[in-house]
Amino acid sequence: MISVTDQNSSLEEYFNDQHSYDDLFTGNPSLHIHWKTFFKSFAQLGSEEIMNRSQDMMRFLKENGVTYNIYGDPSGLNRPWNLDIIPFLINKDEWQVIEDGLVQRSNLFDLILKDIYGEQRLIKDGILPMEIIYNHRGFLRECCNVQLPGKHNLVMYAADMARSIDGNIWVLNDRTQAPSGSGYALENRLAMARITPELFSGLKVRRLSPYYNALRNAL
Repeated sequence: MISVTDQNSSLEEYFNDQHSYDDLFTGNPSLHIHWKTFFKSFAQLGSEEIMNRSQDMMRFLKENGVTYNIYGDPSGLNRPWNLDIIPFLINKDEWQVIEDGLVQRSNLFDLILKDIYGEQRLIKDGILPMEIIYNHRGFLRECCNVQLPGKHNLVMYAADMARSIDGNIWVLNDRTQAPSGSGYALENRLAMARITPELFSGLKVRRLSPYYNALRNAL
């Protein structure tokens, strides 16, 4: 059995080169409160059980046919999806700030999309160069001035995010294509909930179902 104290001492030196934000430890060093709750449950599994659960998780994903492709790599098709038994945790207060920013960002892109296929004020005012829009292979000229039903023109929005050394979250890429990441998120959650249900104890993990229900209703 691994105690929480042993976990703390073994993790203190896990990454100590000051080139990255420490998601586990505060400056004391002490585990962030949400990680303390997680490792309290994680420690009860023991090393052998952790290995067994990790193997069960990979087997579950394989049986569900979860793979990913690296485009342009001849050997990159249908690679098995890997999932770490230790998840990446974000506390609810920090996530609320991130979520508010993403909602604001998605609203901006929705307004841009409406303008590009509507009044085109961004082009007329010189904010967006005409050639960027009209020469883009994704631009459908025949769809200009087509009024779509509903409040939004942009159905899907996703962002690639990373944390800087000061702890802030930054958006690296904006994406509005087919939501493959949504599928991986669902498979990850199903695997974690099935194989390691006790790791959810006390964390009040936010459910994913409201997102998928909203997406289905939007479509």
